[in-house]
Amino acid sequence: MPPVASAFPGDAVQNLRRFTPRTFWLVTLAAAALLGTLVAVPQWLSKQARMDVLRSHVAEIAELAANVVDGDLHRQLLDPANYTPELYERALEPLVRFHSAAPEVFYIYTMKAQGRQSFFVLDTAASSKLATRHALRPSAYMEPFVPLDKEPDPDYLQRIASGETYVYPTFQKDDYGIFLSGHTPIYDSHGRYSGFVGVDFDTAYYIAREARFQMISIGTLAAALLIALLIGYFAARYHYAIIHRLREQYDLSIRDDLTQLLNRRGALAAVRHALRAQASSYAIILVDVDDLKGLNDSHGHAAGDEFLIKVATAIRASVRGTDICARLGGDEFMIFATGCDVDAATEIARHILTRVFSKDSTPGRSHFGVSIGIDVTYEPGEEFIHMYRRADEALYRAKDDGRNRFVVFDATLMTATAAIRVAGGTVER
Repeated sequence: MPPVASAFPGDAVQNLRRFTPRTFWLVTLAAAALLGTLVAVPQWLSKQARMDVLRSHVAEIAELAANVVDGDLHRQLLDPANYTPELYERALEPLVRFHSAAPEVFYIYTMKAQGRQSFFVLDTAASSKLATRHALRPSAYMEPFVPLDKEPDPDYLQRIASGETYVYPTFQKDDYGIFLSGHTPIYDSHGRYSGFVGVDFDTAYYIAREARFQMISIGTLAAALLIALLIGYFAARYHYAIIHRLREQYDLSIRDDLTQLLNRRGALAAVRHALRAQASSYAIILVDVDDLKGLNDSHGHAAGDEFLIKVATAIRASVRGTDICARLGGDEFMIFATGCDVDAATEIARHILTRVFSKDSTPGRSHFGVSIGIDVTYEPGEEFIHMYRRADEALYRAKDDGRNRFVVFDATLMTATAAIRVAGGTVER
């Protein structure tokens, strides 16, 4: 039957929260950068492709506009001496009709080039017959054109004169606004170059065209971010599971299966860490079961294991939360305590002896006990192996003196400074 707790939705929610935040954010950011690049690069390339299509469209409109211009009339207007309002209107009329039929075009005009300077000739904005939704400012006849942005191609006038339809690579700013402009040469009936047509498309036209792709771009980027978050989450969950599993395996490797105290490996690692901290004193307490073999032989190994568990329980109940408790071997236990003087160490030993020899419900087993050896040092930088050897000597002295007692190591006399003897569950001093 599965545990009842697993049936609660709260446990499932808690399980979903178990992931490594640092891994989540690192993987999410990496995935977002990668997916963002995979999304942004095609979008940038497609945006460039759309710009190229727009430039091609501008070129086509410019070529159509050039075809409606009367090249002979326009050639006459290139010379200001030939200008008359009637001639201007006759040359402008077909271009106005064309502009009215193409409302997406902002400006349509013609120019002549003189050296590196260009001058307006015709401008549909000057006609009252033009049908357009744009608010236009007409340019005057022979008004010089002054660009505000740097010309991307200083030789563009020569390229137009050579017969090329020229479209700016991007939007350019001038006195009339910001436009993507295309220019196509005009020829008279004899095939002579007679100026050129200009068509302008403003940024609003471009933005309107791009708006159709904006939602796609936003949706794609949002989906990429969501996928990055999911990748980060599942990677963090996996990382948490691996770390948690490794931690569990490590915890199992440093703990004694029977008593759940630290084993020798875990104890040594914990002691090394404890010794790195500066403390006023260090105490090592070795606890050894008296005649564990006799207990196993007379009552069975299950009874021996039960007694070992009892000793471990007594140790846990007698120490502070920061003390290191371990089972070093079959019948040997150790306590390592920082900031523990002789009085505190002997008090721990008394409590252990008292708890081990508390009333046993099993007749004939209450006489089995433990011997305890204690060493306390106040020297900083003392090596653990030296402390252990001294505590071991004190432990053997306790056994030689009759067992069921503790002995504190004395470097000169190795005499018992404190001992108690327990019989029938009563502590005797």
